[in-house]
Amino acid sequence: MANLRTTHLLFIVFALAWAVIVLRAVINVKGPEDFVVTVTDAEVQSFAKQQLSDLQVRSFTEDVELCGIIFEDSNGDLGASAIIEGNRASCDINYFDEPGMAPIASFHTHGAYGEEFDSEVPSTLDLESDIANQMDGYISTPGGRFWRIDWREQQALLECGPSCLPTDPTHQPCAGFPPKREYTLANLRARFDDTTSRC
Repeated sequence: MANLRTTHLLFIVFALAWAVIVLRAVINVKGPEDFVVTVTDAEVQSFAKQQLSDLQVRSFTEDVELCGIIFEDSNGDLGASAIIEGNRASCDINYFDEPGMAPIASFHTHGAYGEEFDSEVPSTLDLESDIANQMDGYISTPGGRFWRIDWREQQALLECGPSCLPTDPTHQPCAGFPPKREYTLANLRARFDDTTSRC
């Protein structure tokens, strides 16, 4: 009889502890409708630039794209998701749904230099993905360029040029086919279809 009473009391204690944990989680976590992003675009861009700068050497060495999501937490601080390792030409950013964290932007490297890739500009998929996800994106290239994708304006903007970020030592600039400072989807498609000016 004493064992039954002890077991019953333990169940009650565990149930109360669980209820307290759930209640505290509900009270402390902001839902999407309550979350107001407070960081500025300049702060996000600076944070993205640092994240990409830190990833460049690893991206060159391993010859893979590395990607992640920038978020603002419930304290108003910026953070980055765990880095995802892609392959030579892509990186699949997983859907981000963390309580108390508002996703703000994507970021990814373009891996090591390769003659077969026009990697000094964003790809059409880069632009299409950020537009579809309704968040800005930031991209680093083997030549050290730093791009921002503005999903609202549906264009890619060169924020700083060659060697702005760490550069792949094997990178060979293409003087005959330099990137422009901005691209729409149509402009990017035209660039990738143009075979007359390739290095």
